[in-house]
Amino acid sequence: GVERDEEDVPWAHALVFTRFRQDYAAVKTRTDWELDSGATWGYEDPTHRYVARFATPWRRTAAAAIDWGLCFVAFLIVSIPLGIVQSVGTISREDGDLGGVPGHVIEVTTQLATAVPVVAYFALLWPTSQTFGMRVTDLRTVSIRTGRGPSYLAAGIRAVLATVIAAAVYAVYLNSTDYGTSRELDDTSKFLLDIAYVVAAVGGISALVMLVTRTRRSLLDRVFGTVVLDDLEPIVP
Repeated sequence: GVERDEEDVPWAHALVFTRFRQDYAAVKTRTDWELDSGATWGYEDPTHRYVARFATPWRRTAAAAIDWGLCFVAFLIVSIPLGIVQSVGTISREDGDLGGVPGHVIEVTTQLATAVPVVAYFALLWPTSQTFGMRVTDLRTVSIRTGRGPSYLAAGIRAVLATVIAAAVYAVYLNSTDYGTSRELDDTSKFLLDIAYVVAAVGGISALVMLVTRTRRSLLDRVFGTVVLDDLEPIVP
């Protein structure tokens, strides 16, 4: 007979992934319902390049903690110069320069600008399929229909939504821990705080969906057609 090198015939891998592909043939259609009802622990790339497990909640949480920690540091760094500019706008508004309009514009613009590094972080890294937190935990975010990272457009829109949810959670936290310094809020602030509670609740529900479904996909994952994967392995031809 013809002798073959063991490295040329990876039988163990072939058996494992053949069984994997048979078990998850139904995943190929990749609708949300079929993914959750038909898959138990794995995903197969639509072009049959690799298979992977759905990321566990604790690893997603670890990656998110790293990502948001980095974003918070970036937020603090840009807040210093932007805070100086904002104070100039506040002084201008309070002094009534040109009716206070330019000062108000400066205030709002600088406040929005503090979120730019956070949005840019996710908008630029999600299309690569890995944020820095995901690199540390060895996870990947891919489109369920392509098996690759999401588009820059989808990543940008999702980054904005994720930042809004994070800001809402932060606002709710500050309001809930504001002990002994209660002050009367104006109508606009009350309205914005009410919206923050609603948005934070949506974020909580999104995380809950990730915890209780088989594919570990959050509401944002479902809206943008993505899935977070772990243990990627190439399919043996």
